[in-house]
Amino acid sequence: MASNKSRGTSLERYIVSRLRDKGFAVIRAPASGAKRKDHVPDIIAMKSGIIILIEMKSRKNGSKIYIEKEQAEGIKEFARRSGGELFLGAKIEKELRFVKFDNLRKTDAGNYVVDLDILASGMVFDDLVRYVDAKLSKTLDFFM
Repeated sequence: MASNKSRGTSLERYIVSRLRDKGFAVIRAPASGAKRKDHVPDIIAMKSGIIILIEMKSRKNGSKIYIEKEQAEGIKEFARRSGGELFLGAKIEKELRFVKFDNLRKTDAGNYVVDLDILASGMVFDDLVRYVDAKLSKTLDFFM
């Protein structure tokens, strides 16, 4: 039976592969368990100047996903510096969902949490790709 870490790694590699297939320049930058002082999102994907950053999380016997304050603030700072848009990604009921990090709730202790309802209403993979493609689309007003 595969460990949680190997399942997470496999899922991240799958997302990287799918994003590459959709025309993104993408890297996997896992830092879980690493003795790094800086925090970097798990996946960094770029397409024609648009940057999306994805922090992957899994749920354990519960309906909420928590991200510790230090990690959350670190990846938010990375997003600010890069100009990228930060998403939380998770697998629920055998389907990948992506939620804008801004939709997560900050707890009194400064940690971040997302409920299953918010995660379930998040974007599926194809919606995430369409979201980026829509940002790349320009109206006629842009060219005038």
